[in-house]
Amino acid sequence: MHEEPAAMAEGATPHSWAGVSAAPPPTGLSAARTVELLREETRELPYGGFPMALRPFILPLPCYRELLGAAETLVGLLSRAARHLAPDRAGRMAALGVDPRDCPGFTDDEDFEVAHWADMARADVVIGPHGPRFVEVNVSGAFGGLVHFHAHQQAWQRVREEAGRPPYTGVDPFPSLAELIRRTCEELGAPPQAVLVGTRRLWGSRPSARFFGIQTAQLRRHGIPAVHLDFEELHTGIGLPGPVRRPLGIAQFALADAEAGGYDVGPAWRAVEHGFRMIPSQSSWFLHSKKLLALLSEGMEWMTPDQRSFVARYVPWTRVVDDREVEWRGRRHPLRDLLLRRRERFVLKGATGFGGAEVSFGAATGAGEWAGLVAEARRTGRFVAQEVVEPTLFPLDVALDGAGTVARVAANPVVSPFVLGGVASGCYVKFSTDPGPRVVSASRSAVNSCLLGEA
Repeated sequence: MHEEPAAMAEGATPHSWAGVSAAPPPTGLSAARTVELLREETRELPYGGFPMALRPFILPLPCYRELLGAAETLVGLLSRAARHLAPDRAGRMAALGVDPRDCPGFTDDEDFEVAHWADMARADVVIGPHGPRFVEVNVSGAFGGLVHFHAHQQAWQRVREEAGRPPYTGVDPFPSLAELIRRTCEELGAPPQAVLVGTRRLWGSRPSARFFGIQTAQLRRHGIPAVHLDFEELHTGIGLPGPVRRPLGIAQFALADAEAGGYDVGPAWRAVEHGFRMIPSQSSWFLHSKKLLALLSEGMEWMTPDQRSFVARYVPWTRVVDDREVEWRGRRHPLRDLLLRRRERFVLKGATGFGGAEVSFGAATGAGEWAGLVAEARRTGRFVAQEVVEPTLFPLDVALDGAGTVARVAANPVVSPFVLGGVASGCYVKFSTDPGPRVVSASRSAVNSCLLGEA
């Protein structure tokens, strides 16, 4: 597999995105054999099965490199924005309106918190007529998609090898993750190791162990002894009570999932109180907030002309919803009036929602309901308004079932580049076959795939 460095300087002139929606050339194998390889690589993973894309999403190499480089740059800008927001944690929480109940895992080590708040990120990108637009950035250890991306990328490289064709250009995410773990363990004065903290119960009463097994196997392949521990196993597994033998974990859980699934994540927070550290740090919640992306979109006083140009190029117009005037398309507007008058152009998003929660598209919402949502957003201060990006639809052949039924669809993808330890590390895709702007989520029947560069 080729690995391409992601190099896109702030303010650099982007490459042309013309023609990226053209149907990719044949992969070289039959649909039936392609399905066999995909099913083998994705077996036992949640959100699998049919329908299955019979080709990966492919970009010309300049566009692929540009996308990955832009993801690196944007995550770096979010980190700078959080630093400039306020000099301390309390100030950042106040500036972003963060609810302390959403952040139970802060440590007393502020240097660790800041150094590791951007360790793991997955951006969500809509490719429109003028190229990629970063509609949000999920900064968390529980952002989802990494294992599915790895499995799909493995399958497509096997397809190419079996067909006797050159491999697609892709990036293996696990070397970047292994290097991040190695550096962090060195900071902690510990040998390289990692604990994946999370639960299989997220996917039902009898889920497979393969989701975590893929990750531990890949990390071990890159020199990192890694184990998965469920919450009730965590204290014993890391050495509590007593000295912490395994001091570093990757937090692969979200509070909202725990509340919905009825499982207790308390052991993780109690482990942190005894010296256990998890990456990314709890302060990643600041970068995860869409309000921070909105502040970058509006422009912060420290930003250089190149940084402002970069954000204008890659981030759609996004603003925190409150009572004020804003500039949109060269004119000043009261924000409330703009949202009500041009609701088809905007989407409202909860600042810290994920998985499509608290997302409402004006074009799909009646005028009365939309007015109520705008009023709630103004009252609570918890929402951002974002200009909708019209997606480019990609022609794609899809296997609908195991009987060989194949259909050509117009895929509406959300592309998700990963940034691990500051390094762009591959690109997950989930897609719908419904046209137009909408929530595209695996939990809402979107189909998993991956994006690669030309062979």
